[in-house]
Amino acid sequence: MRGYFGMPGNGEDRGFGRVIRAGLAVIAVMACVMALMSCHHAAAVSGAQNGEVSRGGSSTTSIDTSSSSSSSTSSPDGDNCPAGKLTSGWLRAENALGGTTAWQDAKHTVSGTVNGYLNHASARCGDTVTAYLSAPERVSGASLSAYRMGYYGGAGGRLVWESRNLGLGPQVSATVSDPSLLTEAPWAATLTFPVTGRWVPGYYLLVVRAPGQTASSIPLVIRADGDDAPLGYQASVLTYQAYNTFGGHSAYGNLPAAPSTELSFDRPYQDGGYYSAYQYELPIVREIEKLGIDTDYFTDVDADADPAQLKQHHGIIIGGHSEYWTKRMYDGALAARQAGVNIAFFGANSVYTAVRLTSSPLGSDRRMVLRRTAAGDPVAAKDPSQATVNWADPPLNRPEAALVGEGYGYLGATGSLRVLHAQSWIFAGTGVTPGEVLRNTIGGEYDQVDVNNPTTPRDVDVLAAMPLRTKSGAAEMATTTYYVAPSQAGVFNAGTTYWPCVLNGDCLHLAPTPPAAQQVITRMTDNILTTFAAQPAGRQHPSTPSWPPTPEGLVSSAKQPGDVSQRTD
Repeated sequence: MRGYFGMPGNGEDRGFGRVIRAGLAVIAVMACVMALMSCHHAAAVSGAQNGEVSRGGSSTTSIDTSSSSSSSTSSPDGDNCPAGKLTSGWLRAENALGGTTAWQDAKHTVSGTVNGYLNHASARCGDTVTAYLSAPERVSGASLSAYRMGYYGGAGGRLVWESRNLGLGPQVSATVSDPSLLTEAPWAATLTFPVTGRWVPGYYLLVVRAPGQTASSIPLVIRADGDDAPLGYQASVLTYQAYNTFGGHSAYGNLPAAPSTELSFDRPYQDGGYYSAYQYELPIVREIEKLGIDTDYFTDVDADADPAQLKQHHGIIIGGHSEYWTKRMYDGALAARQAGVNIAFFGANSVYTAVRLTSSPLGSDRRMVLRRTAAGDPVAAKDPSQATVNWADPPLNRPEAALVGEGYGYLGATGSLRVLHAQSWIFAGTGVTPGEVLRNTIGGEYDQVDVNNPTTPRDVDVLAAMPLRTKSGAAEMATTTYYVAPSQAGVFNAGTTYWPCVLNGDCLHLAPTPPAAQQVITRMTDNILTTFAAQPAGRQHPSTPSWPPTPEGLVSSAKQPGDVSQRTD
């Protein structure tokens, strides 16, 4: 973007801590028996219930809300990690369970007055997760609730686990380190909890609440490592971090503070980093789960750690804004495509800037290096392929179009897509006709196909486009594309970061999308998801090279002035 828009945590006490906690649990139970009183409270304090440990000096009660028969992914007693691969159809069974809309009280554009972060961006069954929570003043009766995001009959989430009666208070201020302006929140741990078999793989929001305070959510992806579900969903947490303003610094310089060249996961999400999950990820997750397609979830940090996992699926699904990619991610995605794996980018500005990952005090891959120039970068001096510049720029010279199918355009344009190739299989069942305008379906940032870019696939099919003019009067266009690689893998690119939020009609700074246009976008999304989950899409749906008119031709052929967007930059 040109403007603003693992390892377990400190594991030194893991073995010793378990001994201490076990001893405390025994003492607590013995004391309860001797006193002939209920030991529920004391056992919770000592971590005897569900393995939870409170670090903040407050007593807690942990509630596991799942039933032992809630999903085929669970073991008979519900707590043990499932052996082997997940049973086919598990996701559909999961979404047949009762849901809740309670998670929506944390849906903000910034964050709440109580907030926090975790020592993992993702975890798997058997891991332990530590939460670091803070409140502006001392409060009691706080809670941390884990909701699995999905469809659930339209509710959108299911409560899986909850820790109540937490005592929270102010934590230390964020630290800022020169010269990178690395910003971190070195907080004391509040509680640690195990990921049991009841935590069905998926995208979770952990909502922290306290009386008299505004709730916040913390994303957590639960993986099923080694599974080979038809789809793999890659959450773009590196891009969340780039837009995270907590502590006064993000990756962007048009804030009051200068940009950081090193970003840390050891802090809560704020502003664009906070709202990214709601705007760019959850609508796609909801649609996948509504369709009932078995899907493995992981983050882009996980894709960097194990790029080969992408090849385990028929299709890789990426949400609305996946701007920051490591070299291992880029190479891994290309290798997956070459192996016949379909890739859907339901957004724009993808694979735009290269980053590197380093460790923080809480574990590996907790910091993201983003210098934006190779000059003065000692790592890039030794290995230019590790430079953290835009992928299209020297010394990398690897334009995103080689993978995505088109390149980055700009930001600040909202408007309507014009259907160009109505005969495409992606429009099947929509009833659209050539030239039809899908109003209020473009917003945020956009991509555009460049016929003069030698890395643009020659067989790219431009499905739809939005004509626009810049402030200077120049004509441009935002485009939606599909192409087929030699391996027969299909690659779709929405060309707008607002594609996901159009699905649920909840986009920032975009006029309401008419229901008819929203239904078209939804049907297109469903066509892509179901096809990409089956086999290399090109076997059934080869791409038909379909190039749009020139930007000026597209603008001048608009039937109404309102069909041409005016860029606001």
